[in-house]
Amino acid sequence: MRADPETGGFEIWILDLPTGILSRLTPHTCEDPQWSPDSRELVYSSDQKGKLDLYRKEVGGGNEELVFESDEDKWAQQWLKDGSLLFENNSGPVNFYRLPLSGERKPVVLLETEVDKDNPRVSPNERWVAYQSQESGQWEVYIASFPSFGERRQVSNGGGCQPRWRRDGKELFYLGLEGKMRSVEVKGGPSLETNAPRILFQTPLRVDALAAAQYVAARDGERFLFGEPVGEVSKPVTIVLNWAAGVKR
Repeated sequence: MRADPETGGFEIWILDLPTGILSRLTPHTCEDPQWSPDSRELVYSSDQKGKLDLYRKEVGGGNEELVFESDEDKWAQQWLKDGSLLFENNSGPVNFYRLPLSGERKPVVLLETEVDKDNPRVSPNERWVAYQSQESGQWEVYIASFPSFGERRQVSNGGGCQPRWRRDGKELFYLGLEGKMRSVEVKGGPSLETNAPRILFQTPLRVDALAAAQYVAARDGERFLFGEPVGEVSKPVTIVLNWAAGVKR
């Protein structure tokens, strides 16, 4: 996403990596774009009707299509292999839903609790889902079975957010709240098995636990892309001494 200097909102732009050419996909404010499994489309949230509704559009052309609208704000999280969409809403605590993108398009509740939660990510084999929750009193990363959200286990230690899977599903990355990148080994088998988290490196990020994505991991987990923060612009401060003398009597 790229900020519009006039409106302050974010638009979706496509960067062609071989050529470095940027092209704008949406001419209006959008949030949380998610690729389709075949990388030909994007689904995203936009407030064109007042609330954040879900839209989709082909990359390189085509008309924008309204996918789902309701009275609540909604954020796309992941386009699954079966064509359904994982999304979350915000009517008090965030809840997770699954939406078929064909047919009746009626959302199914996956996880509805009074505890704040965010950033669900389904594993490549779609057996597990990682997400962050505040049920312990701070943000921690959990893994649960998908789509039932059973067999749940906390996998972070000392705070964590923004989980992302390696392509083979055998490793889960997440950000520690202090900015360190960590990973958890996830073993295959009939039940969930994980190792203790390990520190990979210190990131340049000022972590925002509620951000949609402050980093991207390569599919093999060997490279990471960060939105590196820039220094804040210092504004001059004017100090007026003996200001009372300048007041007209």
